[in-house]
Amino acid sequence: MILDGAIASKSGRIALIPPSETDDTATAALRAHPETRRYLRYFPEQVSVDDARTRRLSRATDTTLVDFNIHARNAGKNGVDEVRTFVGTTGIFHVETEYGSWCEVGILISPEYFRGGLATDALYTVLVYVFEERKLHRAEFNTGADNPGMRGWLEKAGATFEGTQRQKWLDPGVGYTDVCKYSILREEWFATVKGRLEAKIERSLSFQSSHGV
Repeated sequence: MILDGAIASKSGRIALIPPSETDDTATAALRAHPETRRYLRYFPEQVSVDDARTRRLSRATDTTLVDFNIHARNAGKNGVDEVRTFVGTTGIFHVETEYGSWCEVGILISPEYFRGGLATDALYTVLVYVFEERKLHRAEFNTGADNPGMRGWLEKAGATFEGTQRQKWLDPGVGYTDVCKYSILREEWFATVKGRLEAKIERSLSFQSSHGV
């Protein structure tokens, strides 16, 4: 499913944008990027713009998911007009509201924007949507057992590690790879996780301000 409008982050640094044709080229490049496939090895080695377009359109009416493109927001040369730059994709999927109240959350960030705090900003904004707008009870994250960056982010944020799913994801040429499951409950979001992410975003903004970034 695609929402009608954008969702701005609390910090103002990014916005979650409904996917459109404008970003199909960037989306295709991101999904096939070697750094993306480093931990998602079942992703295809090549993704065409037509592939990205077909995927976007096929998901547009699927009510079990919501896709977003992540745009960094910057002032234009005149200091007034806003310039938006594609930096990744995020969203929720496997949304269950009949027999439970949960979803899975995923994110891809373009490698050139790693370690800039934008992923935290984006995931914070998605989780606000999950727990405060949709009022779902549970958000799940699945990440490769060999992905220390994402696992560390989840653990520092306060997500609960629920175990390792053995040989879950296809790993072409090798077999399968183990996947770690984490979760955040709605009460944990308000009690712990939200505050931790807000503090992390504030530290990132302070660092960028003090270093003129």
